[in-house]
Order: sequence, then C-alpha cells, then structure tokens
Amino acid sequence: EDAFDAKQVARLTQEIDPVEEHLEEWLRDHGGTFLIARADEITFTTHLVLGSEFLRRFVCAPVLAGLCADLVGPDVRLYWDQAVYKKPHTESPFPWHQDNGYAFIEPQQYLTCWIALTDADEENGCPWVVPGVHTMGTLAHEYSDVGLVCFDQPAEAQPVPVRQGSIVVFSSLTPHCTGANRTDRTRKAYIVQYAPDVAEVLHVDGDGRVARTP
Repeated sequence: EDAFDAKQVARLTQEIDPVEEHLEEWLRDHGGTFLIARADEITFTTHLVLGSEFLRRFVCAPVLAGLCADLVGPDVRLYWDQAVYKKPHTESPFPWHQDNGYAFIEPQQYLTCWIALTDADEENGCPWVVPGVHTMGTLAHEYSDVGLVCFDQPAEAQPVPVRQGSIVVFSSLTPHCTGANRTDRTRKAYIVQYAPDVAEVLHVDGDGRVARTP
C-alpha cells in the first residue's frame, strides 16, 4: 500500500494521459474497436516506456526492483507495460483471465504489478482475484468479444480495492478480472510486468511447429 506518493502518481499520469488520448482518438477514427480496446469504454496503451525516459526510470524504481528480486530472482527483465483506462459508465467487466493466457511464456509464472493511478473499488472496476489457482499452471482460455476468458464468476473470487499509488502484486497465473465502472470518473491503472531473464514466448509458426522467442 502507498508505494508511490501523490506527486509521483501525478507525474505518471502526466506522461500517460496524452498517449492514451491519442489512442482513444485513433480508435474513434477506426471503427471504435481494435482487438480488446473499445473507444469510450476501455483502452490498453502499450509499450509506454519506449516513448518516455521518465517511465523507463520509473519501471526500475526501488520498490519494483525489490519486488522482482524477492519474487522472481536476481536476473529480471521488464516484459510488458501498459496503461488500462476504464471509462465512466462502462458496464462490461474485463473477463476472468490469466496474463499468461494471452501469450504463453516459459517459465510460465512471471510478475504483474497493477499500479493504481486513481482509487479503485468495486464501483469503478477494481481487480478481483482467485487465490491459489496459480498453482495449477496456465488454464485453457476461450475467445470472447471483450477478451480471453478462462472461466465464469467463481465462488472464491475476492475483490481487491486499492488506493491511488498502491500496487496489487500477483502471478501471471492468477486468474483475475476487473468489474464495471459505474462512476463518473475514469479508473486509471499502469501495469508493469517482469519475467526472468531466460523467459521465452512460445507460439506456433507457419509450419505448425512451436517456435520460441526470447
């Protein structure tokens, strides 16, 4: 809790907002949807570190480096970064999934740090998790209009309300979702993920063989 103060969060938001606004405009000009992003509902602004020196320094912040050292190991790389903005009055939840369901990584378990840029609660779309299921490995996922889905609402699901500047830390194998945003404010999160230096992405090439990309 309270990993980053209000000044740090304001600077993060200052770096991310203009890029997200440009993405929103692009979505509106191209039919309103692209993959799992939907204009005026939910946006996924990826690879922000490539355009911001501040964010490149931020993802190496001591609290994040310490989490990586404790939970992943001594040799860690930034695997992915993205801002996820859930817009006001978005009724659709983002469905239950594991992060490793979107791109199969070996070793399967890497680290997700969900940083709240605004307060997140059950009214505006805080994360929900199912504890313990990460021990089962990567589950089967099915396609839907709003993203990959590994199962419907489980009885063991727990909401994780989180204050601005705090981090929800979980395994890439932890099933999670976010609920609707029924408020008048955009719920903002910056998500950074870290994998062991030896990690590889597995995918099927044009010949039907499994290929590995570092």
